[in-house]
Amino acid sequence: MEYSILPLRNTVLFPNQIIPIYIGRKQSLELINDVNNADNKDIIVVAQKDGSVELPTENDLYLTGTMATVMKIFDMPDNSKSAIVKGIKKVKIKNIIQESPYFKAEVSDINEIENTSEDVKSITSNLKNLFANLIEVAPYLSDEQSNIISNIQDPSKFGDKVISLLNISTQEKQMILEELDVAKKMDKVLEKLSH
Repeated sequence: MEYSILPLRNTVLFPNQIIPIYIGRKQSLELINDVNNADNKDIIVVAQKDGSVELPTENDLYLTGTMATVMKIFDMPDNSKSAIVKGIKKVKIKNIIQESPYFKAEVSDINEIENTSEDVKSITSNLKNLFANLIEVAPYLSDEQSNIISNIQDPSKFGDKVISLLNISTQEKQMILEELDVAKKMDKVLEKLSH
């Protein structure tokens, strides 16, 4: 399938995450305007390797991203826009087929390697305890987020959610997004959270 690609600076979107995105660049504004008029509101959101690049080329983008639905678009006073997007699933960019006026690419779904071993269960349990401790000391995390997280049963979704809330670099978040082995992913999340 072909999808429009929205590059993000300094942000990695995970599946099941809902975030606001500021849209100010010309290509991104054209993409959002087209999505606004289209029946299908699904786009692919990918992080830029370097957030300071104003006009990213294909080489500036990570190839693993997240399919997302554009839920709402707002006009801003300075002619920019803001959009609320919801991550759906991980995808891999196979082939960029258009660069102008914005990127379009063929993408394929990414399937994680499921793992229901005792290891994963114990890592998840450790993570939940650690995260509960972090909530008490991190001013940017709320009790509400803690409640949402403690109700997530699926280890992979739980790991994504925890990482999406942590104050770590784009590269570190991207590394977690790209990890397909759930057990290894949970290990990495635990390591980041322990720091």
